[in-house]
Amino acid sequence: MNSGKVVKLPPEDEENICIAGELTFALKNLVSPRRLVRTASTEIQVRPVGDGRVNRVPDVLVLKPEHIEILSATKKSTVLLGMPAPAFVAEVVSPGNKNTDNYRRDYEWKRQQYQELEIPEYWIIDRHRQQITVLTLQNGLYSEQGYQGSARIQSKSFLTLALSAAQVLASGL
Repeated sequence: MNSGKVVKLPPEDEENICIAGELTFALKNLVSPRRLVRTASTEIQVRPVGDGRVNRVPDVLVLKPEHIEILSATKKSTVLLGMPAPAFVAEVVSPGNKNTDNYRRDYEWKRQQYQELEIPEYWIIDRHRQQITVLTLQNGLYSEQGYQGSARIQSKSFLTLALSAAQVLASGL
């Protein structure tokens, strides 16, 4: 459990950064104002589970318009508990099998935290497994749909988004 100590994390993988950047670019073409779309720059306060973290910094985050006023007033780029949930979160997974913290962090712990916050849509982008898992909040629980290859991703948050799993995953190459 994180006891308030500063924990040094390894730098993000270059391919993961590229995937997040390309997805951010695609979303900025759909979201207005564009400043609602963030790449690893805005924290989300969460209740601790698993690794005990109380803040997450998603690879891609789409805020709601009401966040702009709140964040401007606080002069901080953190969505605190009690604020409206962000509209969308995507995480690009680091390598690891089901027994590793990397896997558990994105597939289990963040899933639980984001579901509790009622974030409507959460993507798990896993280039190592060549799949994207789209989690959509329904009646307080996430339902999931997996996408691979040329399958067009169905987003409930961005109905006009026209990306396949292969296109998203290839942007890291």
